[in-house]
Amino acid sequence: MEIDQIQKRIGLIEKAAKEIRDAREMLKEELESDPSYIEAVKEANEANTKKKRIKEEIMGRGPNMKLNEDIKANAEEVATLKEILSTELMQVWGENQTDEITDHNGEVRKFQVLAKLLPRKGSYQNRDNFGKYSQEAE
Repeated sequence: MEIDQIQKRIGLIEKAAKEIRDAREMLKEELESDPSYIEAVKEANEANTKKKRIKEEIMGRGPNMKLNEDIKANAEEVATLKEILSTELMQVWGENQTDEITDHNGEVRKFQVLAKLLPRKGSYQNRDNFGKYSQEAE
């Protein structure tokens, strides 16, 4: 693959993304100028506020609060384990040039190596090795 083809594709992606942003902005302005839409948004916000209040009351009960804390703790652990696994799989791919690995059950599993272009805006000093904004990098 030639670099000029990659550069051309980046330009096409950026042009299409700008067109999408512009069209979305035009639609947003059209919606915000319609009185019936504004009224529907107001009613929906009121219903959402009521729903949120009721949900908080239910979630604030003892057993539900404990379940919610357990869910958050497990979700954080899963996210951390996935990040570690991703790094390890990248190492396997780099060392062995294979996209397969045997899991804990003895089954062969395929994995996917992904690459994405980071935005050119801003500095990258606050991003980790995967392009995500990181508090540790600050």
